[in-house]
Amino acid sequence: MSETPNSSKISVLIAEAESELKKVSDTPRLDAEILLAKALETGRFELWAKSGETVSGKEREIFGLFVARRMNFEPVAYITNEKEFFEDTFFVDRRVLIPRPESEFTVEEAVSALKNAGKAEVLDICCGSGCIGLSVKRMTDCSLTLSDISEDALDVARINAKRLFPDHNDILFVQSDLFENIAGEFDVITANPPYLSNEDMKNFVVKDLEFEPENAFFGGENGFEITEKIIGSVSKFLKPDGVFITELGYEGQAFLKETASGLKLLKTVRDYSGITRVAVFMKTQENY
Repeated sequence: MSETPNSSKISVLIAEAESELKKVSDTPRLDAEILLAKALETGRFELWAKSGETVSGKEREIFGLFVARRMNFEPVAYITNEKEFFEDTFFVDRRVLIPRPESEFTVEEAVSALKNAGKAEVLDICCGSGCIGLSVKRMTDCSLTLSDISEDALDVARINAKRLFPDHNDILFVQSDLFENIAGEFDVITANPPYLSNEDMKNFVVKDLEFEPENAFFGGENGFEITEKIIGSVSKFLKPDGVFITELGYEGQAFLKETASGLKLLKTVRDYSGITRVAVFMKTQENY
């Protein structure tokens, strides 16, 4: 079939891609718009104003490659190397977990805990792309330590720190298996540890999720082992009245009663789906 001028119009390309992407995505229209905006090096909302314009052959080819990758279940964020989170757009690739909207609850709780703290010390453990810690820094006056067991993840976090805070010298990067290489005490410690069990990995890590790093998902046989280790040690690294905020898996709340020794559970926070997603603790006085 010969190509007509109309076949290269932005509106037509989006509609055609949307039709294809329905086979693999729950958000085919959104995916198509984000991918075409990336191919055209423009903003998604600018596409609406340009919907009647035509796309060059080279740009259409790039868009076609993007759509083909998405048809293979590759997440949009890895195709574009971008993911919006809180107030910023973060660089991401297959070395790190893609930031989720649910993790913004952790940021909000950390910002709330620091609202009267002045210059604070913050540690973001299991930091991945750095999205939680860097978002806290965006909203507060803090010195930030970003820590992860994966040096690859820390490389991505460094990219994001340089992009978002090019003039700051108060961000420290530490390669560490949990607290192994961490020194000092902090006003707030945040964590988004892996929390999927063996069974969860079999049932849920399919299609899109298979592109993301396995070590960012797997939390041990019951899914809570890494979180338990963090909770068991975190009070040693908190200042008096310091706050620890962690993201939880689907069954995380069930483990908290047995594992939160040395910490006082202040609150839990439900996410957009009603799942208990975040737990907020304070260091108890017997640990001062």
